[in-house]
Amino acid sequence: MRPPRTGTSLERRRLIDRGRRLLASVLAGLAVLAVLQCLESTVATQTVLLAAADIDRGQTIRAGDVEAVSVPASDAFAGALRHVADAEGLIARVDIAEGMPILGTLAGERPATPPGHTVIDVRLSGGWEGLLPGDAVGLTASGICSAYPADVPNTGETCAIAARAVTMGMPAEPEAGSGTALVPFALPSDEALRILTLQDQGMIVAVATEERY
Repeated sequence: MRPPRTGTSLERRRLIDRGRRLLASVLAGLAVLAVLQCLESTVATQTVLLAAADIDRGQTIRAGDVEAVSVPASDAFAGALRHVADAEGLIARVDIAEGMPILGTLAGERPATPPGHTVIDVRLSGGWEGLLPGDAVGLTASGICSAYPADVPNTGETCAIAARAVTMGMPAEPEAGSGTALVPFALPSDEALRILTLQDQGMIVAVATEERY
């Protein structure tokens, strides 16, 4: 009769114990995963658009600038846009840092040209800082007031040449050494023609109002 193979039996028991511990660890991990999935299913979520990169004030938002993510539902995201198509083509009203939610108050539509208006570039000597597409401003001039009708508000030195000009795009970079910048405005056609004829003979500034188009 052969003696018992004690070495081999001990090795088998160790392997069995190791296997049992491994199986217990796997089962415990599966149990934790199941609990987490159950918890996740009970937490309401919503889709929110986040800035995928820094978006500059005045920049037109493109599809690649934003990403849709799922987050726990919260009133803090009540005004957030939810779909990439909702943000594409909008204009950022403020600087939006990467990772920030795209709220409806942070971006706006590009304005359409009002009926009876035409878009021209007006050379401004001041008042272009901070202008965004959609802002409605008044235009005041000096040096060309004698060419305007008597019913135009006129102090003798300055006159209001447009009561309501709609900003249609971002101001261009100031012209080197001139202290002026070109800004596209939508204006009634008669006002636009007069300004195009006279703007090189005087100075024009934008006067802010509370209105947005």
